Amino acid sequence: MDRSRRFSAFVASGRDPRSTIVEALEFARKFLPQSCLDESACVKASIIIEELVSNCLRYGGASSDVSLWLSLDDTGDAVIVELEDDGPPFDPTDTTQFAGPDPETGGGVGLAIVRTWGEDITYRRNDARNLIRLTVR
Repeated sequence: MDRSRRFSAFVASGRDPRSTIVEALEFARKFLPQSCLDESACVKASIIIEELVSNCLRYGGASSDVSLWLSLDDTGDAVIVELEDDGPPFDPTDTTQFAGPDPETGGGVGLAIVRTWGEDITYRRNDARNLIRLTVR
């Protein structure tokens, strides 16, 4: 198995991103079981990836086209997840934006899950791109 894989996608402004979210999740689910992660960590990594890709496309793509790149790298004792997109700036490491779950939709906990299950989470904005990197063990 390749120790590193990359997925890319483009979603036009206003388009329903669900099929792209499913494609990214299928990509991850093919890679993760063959990685160094145990079954529980694979499930956590899948949820993290779904949350990050979903947020990127649903919120970043609401008013503009979005291109994204998802990279998974098996280091032998962990999987490094990198998500890069050209959407509006959004720092998922900023915990001041979380006010608890939305009582109407139940949403709003995804980034808390990402921050809980992901390790060494970093965010940077570079040349009009967001880059999120984290480790799953």
